[in-house]
Amino acid sequence: MKFPRVKVPGLTLGGTKATPFGLDVGSSAVKVVAIRHDGAYTLTGLGVATLPPEAVVDGAIKDAAAVSAAIKDAVQRAGVNGTDVAISICGRELIVKKIRIPVVPQKELHDAVQLEAEHHIPFAIEEVFVDYHVVGQNNGSIDLILVAVKKSKVTEYVSVVEDAGLKAVVVDVDSFALGNQFELNSAAQPDEAVALIDIGASIMKTNVLRNGATIFARDIPFGGNQYTQAIAQRLSLPFEEAEAAKLGAHSSVDAKSVSPVIDEVSHELSLEVQRTFDYFASTAESERIAKIVLAGGCAHIAGLSDYLASTWGIPVEVARPFDRVMVEETYADAVAAGGPALAVAVGLGLRRPGDERT
Repeated sequence: MKFPRVKVPGLTLGGTKATPFGLDVGSSAVKVVAIRHDGAYTLTGLGVATLPPEAVVDGAIKDAAAVSAAIKDAVQRAGVNGTDVAISICGRELIVKKIRIPVVPQKELHDAVQLEAEHHIPFAIEEVFVDYHVVGQNNGSIDLILVAVKKSKVTEYVSVVEDAGLKAVVVDVDSFALGNQFELNSAAQPDEAVALIDIGASIMKTNVLRNGATIFARDIPFGGNQYTQAIAQRLSLPFEEAEAAKLGAHSSVDAKSVSPVIDEVSHELSLEVQRTFDYFASTAESERIAKIVLAGGCAHIAGLSDYLASTWGIPVEVARPFDRVMVEETYADAVAAGGPALAVAVGLGLRRPGDERT
């Protein structure tokens, strides 16, 4: 599975014999997924804990105490043992970009990337961790995916994990974790570009894959909260009731009154994603997206996948993150309830310290 890792000096990213579990800190909830791999993949722990509003905003932790408490709650609900976890990061302090540099000898590649990175990162180079993955080479140039994340961002996430009594042994990127679970559970045709879109509460994570490798990734500050806020405003509902109405779980709200609001926000969402696709097309030399896979808590919004498919003229399907993971009866209800919202957590649950991503 060909995704870069965020190499973080000073953290013990490897050397442990324990199998870490996946810990996804989102804007609305913390999700824990533990997966055992002994020839087959088996779910061995699953827990979800709701976060209070504004505890995490656009990937930034605003209430560290609340997040640490939710992590402890999710771990307890999952019933997992051990303290090693794989975490991931998203948001404005993260840059994922495809760049091109002249071919250089392998031993000089690291220094060449570091030098080129300074032209693409809107932060001082000493403020970030930098990683990369080569995705192609032709005509005297090397194409690669550059990943840079502010050191303060990593520290922010690692600190809340440590405050919960855990240890981050893997630091990943949300969109790459999304790709990780897709590679396990789904199949793509050779040379086919597939766009994975995880629609969270406040951020949409996009990851375009081809032949198992990320060729484009971007976070978009748009998510499920836009639906909830629009429903709350239009129907004069409290936020919690609007959230239930969004997912068709509010018994006293007529679905016919919610549907036009959802359609309006879905149109806004499609425009946001289309802008991202247009940018991708401008950098991908005639690359065409063949299929879209939706994940995140909003993937099951009524009619969304059909609306996007008709708007873009591209097949759209909903992620099935446990398709090739054995799920015991104990977890069946939780898996059914979480579904595509657990995609990033599953991708993290598949990670191991020191695993090769290239």
